[in-house]
Amino acid sequence: MGNRHRRRFVIGALCLTLVSPTFAFAQSFGGGYDRGYREGVQQGERDGRDGRDPQAERSSVYRDGDRGYQGRYGSRDAYRDEFRRGFVFGYRDGYNRYRAVNAQGRRDGRRDPRVLRGYQDPAYARGYSDGWEKGTDDREDRDRYDPVSHGDYRDGDEGYNGSYGSRDAYKNNYRAGFRQGYEQGYRNGERYRR
Repeated sequence: MGNRHRRRFVIGALCLTLVSPTFAFAQSFGGGYDRGYREGVQQGERDGRDGRDPQAERSSVYRDGDRGYQGRYGSRDAYRDEFRRGFVFGYRDGYNRYRAVNAQGRRDGRRDPRVLRGYQDPAYARGYSDGWEKGTDDREDRDRYDPVSHGDYRDGDEGYNGSYGSRDAYKNNYRAGFRQGYEQGYRNGERYRR
């Protein structure tokens, strides 16, 4: 095998290694997270365009949480949890993307690298979702702002799967997502009340 072919092989193997954990995560529960993310982006952009305050839980699609579900995916509750996690993260990205584009007055096709990273990284996405929930709880309970007091943050490996690679890298990304989600949940979050 020549050097050029060897380089292509190594690059291809590296790409496959980096994409596989994300693909596995997106496919879990029948793609509930991925479907929720896409639905959330659309709703977030609509709400941003219509001048509404950002509130993902207002959406009936979020509350139902089972769009795209099929019996062969297994537990509806597990699918719903992943769908809602994806929806909240996608909603925020869609809403913020619309606001950024609107502020520029043009769409230049560039995206904030944090948005792209957040979607591709299951640790960040899970941390964001968990942090948002804890931040919202603390806000509703009138507890002080303190994301690091939560066990999920300290452990940093909620949702970890060996296929994601290094546990330490997962923990770092989870905690970064948790802090961001906690901030949003504590400052702006409101739960949907039945």
